Amino acid sequence: MAKLFNSTFEVSLRALLLLSQTTDVNMTIDRLVAYDFISLYSRHFDLADINLHGDNEYGFSELSTRRTVMQAALKELVLDGLAKATRRKDGFCYEITDVGAAFSQKQTTDYANTYRRLARAAHKKFKTMTEVEIMTVISQKATHALRR
Repeated sequence: MAKLFNSTFEVSLRALLLLSQTTDVNMTIDRLVAYDFISLYSRHFDLADINLHGDNEYGFSELSTRRTVMQAALKELVLDGLAKATRRKDGFCYEITDVGAAFSQKQTTDYANTYRRLARAAHKKFKTMTEVEIMTVISQKATHALRR
């Protein structure tokens, strides 16, 4: 059976939902990876009392592989016309297209709605931080989680 969870397909759907909630900031791949991770493990970041990916004790170790999968997911979204990449001084930034926004709005499952809410909360909490600052917070939370 093909891998579904954390596959390029699943990550591309989450990336599209995430891009639909963060239109006011340049979304680099590092910010997308960080926001996605924070949204999935929201309990650790005081955003909600749930983790969309459960209470996986290995959650923080997943972060290192997420960038590669997110990169492949973004490539698919751009090729499909659902997102666009723009070269900026801080690297490539990604944004949702009108076609991507229309597709994203059709995603109405409980999971999609919860993910959107958590993505908005992550964005609100971290949008003024740099990617390095956000990754520092994630690293601190990982250290704390490992000590439990």
